[in-house]
Amino acid sequence: MCFATTIVLLSIFILIVYVYSQLNRSNHTEKLPGIKPQWVFGNLYNTGIVSGRVTLPEAIAELKEKYGDVFSFWFGPYYSIVLSRIDHVQHVLADRHTYDIAETTTRTFGILFPRGLLALRGDEWKRHARFILPMLKRAKVLPYLDTMIACTDRFIDEKLARQNGEIHTDLVEQSQRLLLDIIGFIAFDYDLDSLSSHDGYDLPHAFNDFVRLGNQFILKNGIPFWLGKLILRMSSKYQRALRTMKHYVLNVISEEQARQQEENSTTKPKNLVSSLVAAIKKESSERGTSLTPNEVFDEVSLLILAGFETTSTALSWFIFYMSKYPEVQEKMKAELKEHNLTPDMTLTKEMLDSMVYLDCLVKEILRFSPIAPVVPRQATCDDIIDGIEVKKGDKIVLAIQNLHRDPRYWKIDPSKFIPERFLHEDKHPPHCAYMPFGGGHRACAGQELALLELKVLVARLMQRVTFIDPGNEANNSGGMIQRITCYPKHVAVRVHLD
Repeated sequence: MCFATTIVLLSIFILIVYVYSQLNRSNHTEKLPGIKPQWVFGNLYNTGIVSGRVTLPEAIAELKEKYGDVFSFWFGPYYSIVLSRIDHVQHVLADRHTYDIAETTTRTFGILFPRGLLALRGDEWKRHARFILPMLKRAKVLPYLDTMIACTDRFIDEKLARQNGEIHTDLVEQSQRLLLDIIGFIAFDYDLDSLSSHDGYDLPHAFNDFVRLGNQFILKNGIPFWLGKLILRMSSKYQRALRTMKHYVLNVISEEQARQQEENSTTKPKNLVSSLVAAIKKESSERGTSLTPNEVFDEVSLLILAGFETTSTALSWFIFYMSKYPEVQEKMKAELKEHNLTPDMTLTKEMLDSMVYLDCLVKEILRFSPIAPVVPRQATCDDIIDGIEVKKGDKIVLAIQNLHRDPRYWKIDPSKFIPERFLHEDKHPPHCAYMPFGGGHRACAGQELALLELKVLVARLMQRVTFIDPGNEANNSGGMIQRITCYPKHVAVRVHLD
């Protein structure tokens, strides 16, 4: 009986998966070049993404070499048109009414943050954006400059100084912890790294598990969303991480709401959560528009992810590149000396804005590193792009990393890490040739915060630390691992305090 039931359920499952995998394929003809999709996995398996042989940007780059600027790609059962030419990209990003954020993106992030900006479209996105976007402007985040510096100094003193002169193999993980530390103070005025529950399962571990398990089932393997959601609901580790996150974040939100009820309404918000709560309170009284506690939780969690995942990935690549390009590291240190920024001197906004090579270095890190290598969009109506027929509902993938490495758009060899390109020859690349934060009306909401964080981290680390390639003593070969972002796979760097 049990065996027969299992067979029936398995048969139903296979039938559902088969029908699901054919839904999109039945609407498309093979008009564009590309690899023939496989059942369920599409092109994720036969390109080597699922096995880990290559990451998504590596696969997209290989396919561009084989098929040209326009080709098809199947993300599981989802057909996509990949574009790698700037006039095609410009066409898509310029028309916000024809091309919106892809449904696959909203559904993917909807698994993790169902009420966060990246999971929303249309009027719901506009309602949330009214509260979130103003909080992340440069003028709003500049007051946290000293906090960023203090967190970086603590990272150097507690993580690097204690093993001065030794080889560090955990710098990717430590970069993530550092950014979580920074975002914790900025968002909550809390030291998230010091928060721990009675069983030792703290918020950093919870958030890491939350993202890792979400990626494992949804982002990497290309399985159907409903199946991934079911698996996550049945995962005790994922549910534990979610409960831990909600416990901490909702408590912070509740405490802030209570504080603002007690204090004078003219009190200036001290952190991003207090700013968000204050904005919601004001908007609610003036227009009747608000966000629920669960919506605030998803937005705050997404904000943590932006720091925990993206900027920490850029920081990891910076450390790796400095160990591999000592001449770049020396030029950065030379600029700091020109501004009299010795290890004991404090950074200021004016100093950060005046350092030209720092700006070039940060731009080159974001150009050269495949942090967010593609931008997904979806057609809301039929269109034609340079003779390419696009049907309503088609997914469009803008291959940002291909544009960043395309010699047609860069005067200095784009396959090489050369920050000086942004001083002269490539100071003003063609529109859409350089888009580390995406483009159009759905560009990265937190890009100004991310840029400030990265500049502070690069400058402060270069004030106090030198990164050295250990040679044959350890594996510092780089490579890439795919998660939401692509971070370096093998990093082992000798660290010396200056």
